[in-house]
Amino acid sequence: MGKVALIAGKGPIVKLAIEALGNPLVISVSDQPEYPFHYRFSPGEVGRILKTLKKEGITKVAFFGKVEKKGLFKGYKLDLTAVRLLTKIRSFKDDEIMAKVIEVLEGEGIEVIDQKSMLSRYIPGPGLITGKLTEDIKEDIAFGFKVAKAMGTFQIGQTVVVKKRTVIAIEAMEGTDETIERAGRFAEKTVVVKVKRPTQKTLMDLPVIGERTINVASKAKVSAIAFEAKETVLDPRATEIARKCGITIVGVDENLLKGWEK
Repeated sequence: MGKVALIAGKGPIVKLAIEALGNPLVISVSDQPEYPFHYRFSPGEVGRILKTLKKEGITKVAFFGKVEKKGLFKGYKLDLTAVRLLTKIRSFKDDEIMAKVIEVLEGEGIEVIDQKSMLSRYIPGPGLITGKLTEDIKEDIAFGFKVAKAMGTFQIGQTVVVKKRTVIAIEAMEGTDETIERAGRFAEKTVVVKVKRPTQKTLMDLPVIGERTINVASKAKVSAIAFEAKETVLDPRATEIARKCGITIVGVDENLLKGWEK
């Protein structure tokens, strides 16, 4: 497979990735990594990261874990390589940033490994995983799925929180967990729907549902979490917590939703 590096952000998905890759060189770009790592840089130190990959003879790279995009606007100290990279893109939309990162790495002879192929055993198909489905929950999921997909075409976010076919909160730059927390200030017994953006590639940034998301959802008194089947990483530990908390988790796709309409 060649020498592999894992460029890791935040979240439990990183530990799953380390396990799947065996013994990768771990480069953390998190300010508080909760996993073992060999190097640690700020996300804005692109030049130092590239030099490290070359020095270590890396031929393949995987990306896992959340990297806060808000740091591009306020917080990250950007090195010259990062500044040059960002001046070559028209916007800071996720797809544009990721496409440019992949282009730069491939220009250095480094292949980016597909996230979906690596963690396929943690990516469930359609169907109920925990809890139960009521007609109200089904209707909210179907509504939320359409809204989330529409949001995705504008690269706004992956998550929407709904109740009674009404949008309570949508995800922007703050992330899923903060979106759920915000929704909890306005309503209880809500439904969270998380999807993959229509234009999103599986090399980076697959939707993830982890332990923290379930804990946040429990505090916000969420009734159900629906995710796009075959496109979302579900941490097994999150499933166990949801079962104990009485939160319904279900994988959905267009075919399942059409079946609910009959």
